[in-house]
Amino acid sequence: MDAEPGLCGRCRHCQVVDAARSRFYLCRRSFADPRFRKYPVLPVWACPGYEPGDPVMTSPRADSP
Repeated sequence: MDAEPGLCGRCRHCQVVDAARSRFYLCRRSFADPRFRKYPVLPVWACPGYEPGDPVMTSPRADSP
């Protein structure tokens, strides 16, 4: 069962990274702005960088164990 991501689950700057047994919520705003954590502590209920939209979904690499 995944943790409730809060705003990250509905933010266009979020990249959802699915690993073999885990799911991570990467904030793409962190690449250009140090105010944002790369992997924020969930759930996020308030964020100055939040913009409504669909997160980017990624899957594990095919060559991963």
